[in-house]
Amino acid sequence: MREDIEYLIRRAEVFIRDAKYDLENGDYDIAMFHIEQALQLLIKAKLLDLKGSYEKTHSLRKLLGELSKIYKEDEIKKFIEKYKRLLRDLERAYISSRYFYEEFFPEEVEEALSLYNELRDLLWKE
Repeated sequence: MREDIEYLIRRAEVFIRDAKYDLENGDYDIAMFHIEQALQLLIKAKLLDLKGSYEKTHSLRKLLGELSKIYKEDEIKKFIEKYKRLLRDLERAYISSRYFYEEFFPEEVEEALSLYNELRDLLWKE
């Protein structure tokens, strides 16, 4: 299982690398999609680490909610509250990447990258 966790984290970092490239090239909608994918993998890796499984969903808020039930203290609940709007926007980026175009702006991508870094540090700080 350790290999699966490490694989998910490595893939998350690849998506973040791609998101940074997309940001530099003005592809903000694709950057948001890549960040959303990275977040999904990061959260799923932590769920796998803590409980050995994760719900089969693409909803960041649902995955974080699942994590908040088993995570120490209220750090995850505070994170969800702090970023509820941006988490919703990232979920919309996932949906719009498949079904319709939605415009995002550079500052939204930069905020989403910061969210990713904060969550990565929160979940994998050991």
